[in-house]
Amino acid sequence: MDIYQALRDYQEVITRGDYLVLKAPVRTRFVGRFFRFENQEAMKANLAKAPQFQWSEEEDVSLIIKHHFNRKLGQDAFTLEVTSQGEIIIESQNLRGFGYAQEALEKIMTVQRDRLYLPIVSVKHCPSFEMRGIIEGFYGKPWTREERMDCLHFIADKGMNTYMYAPKDDDYQRRNWRELYPEDWMDYFKELAQVSRERHLDFWYMISPGLDFDYTKEEDYELLYRKLQQLLDLGICHFGLLLDDIDYHIMGAVERRFGKTAYAQAHLATAIYDFLGQQHANPELVVCPTEYDNHHDSLYLAELSEAIPKEVAFFWTGPSTLASQIAQSDIETMAAIYKRPMIIWDNIPVNDYQKDPERLFLTPFANRSPFLSQPDYQVKGIVSNPMISWELSKLTLTDMSRYLWDAKRYQPSMSWKETLKDYAGSEEMAELLGRFAWYNGNRHLHRDIPFEVEEALVNKDTEKLSTWMADLAELIDCLQGFDNPRFQEAMAPWFERAKADQALWQAILDGNPKAVELYQNLQEGQPRIGTNIPSHYYRLHCSQEVTDLSGFGQVSEARAEDYA
Repeated sequence: MDIYQALRDYQEVITRGDYLVLKAPVRTRFVGRFFRFENQEAMKANLAKAPQFQWSEEEDVSLIIKHHFNRKLGQDAFTLEVTSQGEIIIESQNLRGFGYAQEALEKIMTVQRDRLYLPIVSVKHCPSFEMRGIIEGFYGKPWTREERMDCLHFIADKGMNTYMYAPKDDDYQRRNWRELYPEDWMDYFKELAQVSRERHLDFWYMISPGLDFDYTKEEDYELLYRKLQQLLDLGICHFGLLLDDIDYHIMGAVERRFGKTAYAQAHLATAIYDFLGQQHANPELVVCPTEYDNHHDSLYLAELSEAIPKEVAFFWTGPSTLASQIAQSDIETMAAIYKRPMIIWDNIPVNDYQKDPERLFLTPFANRSPFLSQPDYQVKGIVSNPMISWELSKLTLTDMSRYLWDAKRYQPSMSWKETLKDYAGSEEMAELLGRFAWYNGNRHLHRDIPFEVEEALVNKDTEKLSTWMADLAELIDCLQGFDNPRFQEAMAPWFERAKADQALWQAILDGNPKAVELYQNLQEGQPRIGTNIPSHYYRLHCSQEVTDLSGFGQVSEARAEDYA
């Protein structure tokens, strides 16, 4: 076994290549000093019930597994040591760290015939960010209940720890925030909260009352408390107050009482924080300011930050709503402005802005500085806002999880290859999926279409363009053989679009008058491939829509006043 390769995801690995070899099943004792009466049942089920271990409480055993609490370790950090004296020693500050240590152990523990092989090794790791996860915060049809449950397991399986419930089109969460959730919804939240506890995840509930909240009306405060109490009664203690995408100009009685918007919002946030503190011993609250995508200071942010308790975190989406990059200079600026814990709400790979729902964004989690995790910037963590398609979001989210796990060692090109193989299950299918992803890049992270495609379009290079069109057709034929029903269901509209594109392209090449009708049928509201070669070519060279080609394909920085 190549131990370094097996443990490549961890920051410190020290070994001389020696092994502890024991006859299986191994008489094993568990010594737990993390909580009172801790035993092997606290371990992952596949280890606690592994046939190579024969559990015993006697002193005379061949292997001892120890779990110790270490308050000096960071959140989710762990140390794992396998000694020549027959001990496996794990230290962690929380049970997630204990779980991660066991995952590392599983990667190096092998059984051959009737022998258990354990390399003598020391492993240490501390994830780059305390909070690592997903916020379901997009506009459009929320995920199904089944998709959301799958999301929880995905988060845990990828070494992340946070799920935030905030779909913009859940009316109970936003437009009709005053209405209590009905019984079936509460049963569902109870199930989500239970799974989150079992998988050691933090479940956050976000509420967005800002569209019509009356800051002077006590009844509105009481209705908001009642709504939050529903979730508190399920054991949920992580909450968010979202004040994004609202008209934050105050007037009338609100202006007379508070003077400025920031003070009205701060009063609401502080009231919620105080209420949560009365109902729970250790609640957490994050606030999304109405100015959530600044790359500069403002009077509003200065007043808001001054008036809200410093332990309450603020959301920030980066230096724009759909940030093409978050550089060290960006985080330095905002850390100095916020002066409090910050959670980056990263709108990658979300596709709900303008005509983005027509497209897929299949790209690595790129252009995020490894220095975001430096303690002095107070970045508590990063949560990604995914695409409307949960299944197809998994590619970028898997890649993101690698960045969050170890930001300083993350390399987009290498990580993306591992991500594709992780999802596809084979080198061959991963290569096909990677090629297909090239045609469906994220226009907010990079150029709208690859430079070489744009150049060929402008230059009317039909030979190159035909090569890409033929490649895309071949890719789709192959990808339709990928044995993943969820993938096939999610991809079907784009597979169909690619076939329709082929018909348009052939009509263009043949000079067929039917190209006019085919082009028009492929425009408004249709799923489309990111490169969109036939329609771009038709618009540039076959119609009267475009007469000036300068600046074609250049995408200005996307900003949205009505979007988070």
